[in-house]
Parts: sequence; structure tokens; C-alpha cells
Amino acid sequence: MAVKEIARAENTSLGKVISRLIRQALTGGAAPQPTNSSAAAAATGFVPFDARGVVVSDELINRLRDAESV
Repeated sequence: MAVKEIARAENTSLGKVISRLIRQALTGGAAPQPTNSSAAAAATGFVPFDARGVVVSDELINRLRDAESV
């Protein structure tokens, strides 16, 4: 279960991880990037990119597709 891996990597409880993820989903907030990239890789299977301040939405992807005529 991914939440267990995140909690293990962040050395925190499942409840705190679940609460944070739900709060982020409801507010549309971007997930904070872990400071330790190896912990992030262990939790998710890949090292995340640095945040760029842009939320990638379906609308954004559709606009990019239209611009590229894909």
C-alpha cells in the first residue's frame, strides 16, 4: 500500500499521511517534495521532479495537445 510506504519513508503515522493527502486533494495543493530523494524514491518508485508551481490539469494537457495538434 503506497500510504504505508510514504509513512515509513517519512517516519510518521499512517493517519498523518492520509490526513495530509486528503487535505491536499481537497484544497488542490501540490504535494510537498521530500527533502531526501532516496526516501521519495523508496515511497513512490521514482525520484520526483522539483516543483515548478504549476498544477498539471486535464485542461492544461488538452490545451497543450491542441497546440501541438495531437
